[in-house]
Amino acid sequence: MKKALILLGILFFPAIVYVYFALGIPKVVRAPIYGPRTVSGKDTIYYTIPAFGCTTTGGVSFSSEKKLDGRLYVAIFLPPDSIKTMLPIMAEDMLHKRNTYGYARFVFFLQGDSSGQVPLNAPDVSRDLGLGIDTAFNVFMSPEAFWKKHDEYYVADPNRKKDPWQTTTDAVLIDRLGRIRGYYNIRYAADLKKMKEDVNHVLLRDEGVQTLEESKVEQKHE
Repeated sequence: MKKALILLGILFFPAIVYVYFALGIPKVVRAPIYGPRTVSGKDTIYYTIPAFGCTTTGGVSFSSEKKLDGRLYVAIFLPPDSIKTMLPIMAEDMLHKRNTYGYARFVFFLQGDSSGQVPLNAPDVSRDLGLGIDTAFNVFMSPEAFWKKHDEYYVADPNRKKDPWQTTTDAVLIDRLGRIRGYYNIRYAADLKKMKEDVNHVLLRDEGVQTLEESKVEQKHE
């Protein structure tokens, strides 16, 4: 009997997620969409992070379109003088509560040399945090390209009176469509906790939306 119930739960979970979100049952709005937006007819077009290419650990070429397209991730910009002050709390939290981060990926933006290549003795943040090569990426850019890319994540939002970030080194949550969903000062445990809650909320909501999209495609083929 128990096995039958578990099997039914597995089979109907996607449908339950779809109904939960499609009918607008959630009353609490989490992880709003940040950045400028335009309206085209009945559709709202949101700002998305532009694709980019750079160099990652080991001098390997990195393409955001290939590695990140369709995947939620957290972007963290680490100026040379901020690595030691920004990451200790998250490192400690990951050590003891890695499973609370769900399936989030991480992109650590670091400054390379003037041409954007990985300098000698460059920090390997992903390794130091115990993250796998498919879960986190250390990406290196020239100082000029680093700050230019930084400004694409901390973009002004004309719909808001106040910028949503506390500092210009807040972690930035990006959803599977490339939209900005949150800013978090990871020097503080409370913000780190909120980031994890938003990651899991967006992931679950994305699953519901994807289920809806797949259902529509299946209906067209029938």
